Amino acid sequence: MRAFVLCAGRGERLRPYTDHTPKPLLPLLGKPLLATILEALISQGFRIIGLNAWHLKEKILSFAEAFQRAHPEIRLEVFEEPHLLGTCGALRNAASFFTEPTLVMNGDILTNFSLRAVFEAFLKRKPLCLMFCHRREGLNRVRVKDGLVVGFGEDSGEGYAYTGIQVVSPEWIAELPDERDLVPAYLKLIARGFYPEALVATGFYWQDIGTPETYLQAQKDLRAGIVVPFVPRP
Repeated sequence: MRAFVLCAGRGERLRPYTDHTPKPLLPLLGKPLLATILEALISQGFRIIGLNAWHLKEKILSFAEAFQRAHPEIRLEVFEEPHLLGTCGALRNAASFFTEPTLVMNGDILTNFSLRAVFEAFLKRKPLCLMFCHRREGLNRVRVKDGLVVGFGEDSGEGYAYTGIQVVSPEWIAELPDERDLVPAYLKLIARGFYPEALVATGFYWQDIGTPETYLQAQKDLRAGIVVPFVPRP
């Protein structure tokens, strides 16, 4: 199984922490978040993993080299960006990596939901793209109808929050328009009749470590034993 972790962003909201450390390498209880993500992917059967790198890319490259040496059972590929390309720009830049269905996730997520389960849902449904969604107050911007993502809007009680985790097919990557970011790109695809499917779940832990407040909360939750990263619920 293949996965791709998005690691290139500046982490503006986490400055000054990210002035010298890429956001995916910020420590959670002494371990870089990216190490936690990669170890979770490996434990759930992912063996070919791609990363993108731009902000402080030499630190991502150094981390990747050390992690690859420590884990010879996997293949880790890093795609450097000439400038910050955004989510969809990153996927187009690494198009050669997407030769089969691939789980794509943001490099700043802490969750205990099974990533393998998301991938297996894609294999069962066989869509072009499967977006993993849940409910999170303030972030419920994804519009879903009959199991399909039909648009994006303001936070709404009828909407869903995108977890930053999706599975994409090579065909989906080939159709991506020349847009940097996910929402404008996917809106263009939806207008052309290419609808992502939505996988919706509830009752699991999820934290986007994008601000000092959420970074601190994730640390507290780990210390309190509220979440054990990436362990599927029974």
